[in-house]
Amino acid sequence: LRRAGGDRAAAAKILGCPASRLHTVVRFHPDLRALCVPPELPNPPQRYRPRQVANAVRKAGGNLAQAARLLGCCRLTVRVYVERYPEVRAALDACPPRLKSAEQVVDALREAGGNRGKAAKLLGLSRSGLLKYIHRYPAAREVCAALDRARRQEPLPPEPRAYAQRFSPAEVAEALREASGIKLQAAKRLGCDRGTVAAYIKRYPEVHEAWIDGREGMVDLAQSKLQEAVERGEWAAVHYTLATLGKERGFTTQFRPAPAGPDDKCERCRAKFMADLERVYGEKG
Repeated sequence: LRRAGGDRAAAAKILGCPASRLHTVVRFHPDLRALCVPPELPNPPQRYRPRQVANAVRKAGGNLAQAARLLGCCRLTVRVYVERYPEVRAALDACPPRLKSAEQVVDALREAGGNRGKAAKLLGLSRSGLLKYIHRYPAAREVCAALDRARRQEPLPPEPRAYAQRFSPAEVAEALREASGIKLQAAKRLGCDRGTVAAYIKRYPEVHEAWIDGREGMVDLAQSKLQEAVERGEWAAVHYTLATLGKERGFTTQFRPAPAGPDDKCERCRAKFMADLERVYGEKG
């Protein structure tokens, strides 16, 4: 290595051995590594100016591989520019650190209440990237375990879901009142389908109340028509009224036997007992 000036390939030729074998020997001997000269980096391509590479590094946030993709070259070329040009090195140093600290991960997890998805959005990471940080930092794992136990003991209330509204709840409620609580007619008035009206009824209390009011109004109207028919003396209306509203007074078509007294109950028990005796002794002969 001294005769070759630190060149490993030339030293391997002097020794008459493969260069890979010499590399293996040098790798495990620090004294020999000190005699070796580091390989020179290749000359940078002339098609990029240092300013272009510096702008790509800033745009990539300090990620040399992404900067190389933006420039259309390999990562080694960008690294050569960083080593040879101070302005590219300054652009790389000015970028924020890409590696998140344990304090940042813990703060994001606490702010999100243990929700990995929200914490990843706060850190500007993907969910899988956040899980790698959690496995890397013991403090993050402890915080996740504590927050998970708290969430299992006291489950968080579900967040209200945001729906796209074509109509306001007041418009749907007014359409239901005009349609007497009939969903299909209210949907025709609004120019939508019946499922949309049903969703508004399930989602908004004021719309549900308007739907109940419309149905009760329809029942009141039907009751008034029934009263008019009874006053005119129509037998079908009179019969229906007595069979429904007057059944407590005995106006019913079903036969209801009178309740049996205590003597009748004793007679039934005695008859059942005698029938059981005859069956048992009849079987035994």
